[in-house]
Amino acid sequence: MKLEKCNRQFRWISSVKGDPEILSSLDKQMAWFYSQQDGREMYQSMIDAIDTQEKIATDLSSVRHLMPQYICDLKPETILEIGCASGRLYRQLRQYGYQGSYCGVEVADYVIQQNRHKHPEVNWQCGTAYNIPFPDSSFEVCFSLYVLEHLVYPERGLTEMIRVIKPNGRLVLVFPDFIESGRFSSQQLGLSPMMTASTKLRQGRIIDALFSLYDSKIRLPKALRKTEMNLGNFLVNTSPICLSYPDMMSADIDAVYLASKKEVDDWATKKGFEVEYPCGTEGQFAEQAFIVIHKT
Repeated sequence: MKLEKCNRQFRWISSVKGDPEILSSLDKQMAWFYSQQDGREMYQSMIDAIDTQEKIATDLSSVRHLMPQYICDLKPETILEIGCASGRLYRQLRQYGYQGSYCGVEVADYVIQQNRHKHPEVNWQCGTAYNIPFPDSSFEVCFSLYVLEHLVYPERGLTEMIRVIKPNGRLVLVFPDFIESGRFSSQQLGLSPMMTASTKLRQGRIIDALFSLYDSKIRLPKALRKTEMNLGNFLVNTSPICLSYPDMMSADIDAVYLASKKEVDDWATKKGFEVEYPCGTEGQFAEQAFIVIHKT
């Protein structure tokens, strides 16, 4: 697959009203990145490395602990995870005492096959957030951890996840709030990707460092604050770093949706759903959204 090199331009368009051809092309590229083993290999290695960090399970202030604990406290009989990867949250939920039925959906078939071999007691299904392979009103809780920001069509994903939830059920989401933080890791800053301005400066790349500093401190935060006003709803980055530099990998360089808890809240409220924030919206939860949509 030939991939276009990215640059400092903000190639952001609305995933609702943007050019269908551009969005379709981006969706196909991201589908390859997440579903095919040769495209996903570095990404999966990064996920597996996070999964092996013992501090995640012991840090009681981490959303990686708080989210599964919240789900367990609800005591649902049926739950569905979108973007289950290699099943870390399933194992964590069992460790926390969850006794109900769990189903996991992941886009990469080879990952699903590995999960079925490791945990044959679970219903693992290959699918996407846009086409969940379950009937309407199948689960009391549907949840995803750091998935929404990777969707080319986030509104479609939200609608589909709501579809499979039973009346009075909950959609539990965790995702970075890029608008609030003023950071967006999949956007190239400066004249080269990945490195910070200070790293570039230490390497003697003074011009590149100055561009990076300006982009990260002024240009990008300003653009993120003006997104809805200028470009429309549910914006996506059509040129994420992961596609232009496939040999590089770090957290969220594959993010496409300019995720915002305010936008998701507004969308859910207009649909007539109730929205809650189990841990509030201050401190770490200003920039890391932990949001629950109650399907009343």
